[in-house]
Amino acid sequence: MVGVAALVAAMFFLISGDHPTERIYDCGMAEWHPDIPPAVKEACRNRAREYWREQQERTNKEKTTI
Repeated sequence: MVGVAALVAAMFFLISGDHPTERIYDCGMAEWHPDIPPAVKEACRNRAREYWREQQERTNKEKTTI
């Protein structure tokens, strides 16, 4: 009886649409991992490019204020 109840509960969980739809990707693996979609790879590249620009601006500010 308990096994049947557990089976019914498991089936209800699988059928219900309350599963998380958000996925989290590691940008460190984006370039080489085959399962990461191209759109995510491009977003990771853009994010890295923006981070690089911010670091360059911060470095240039430090050089000009001294």
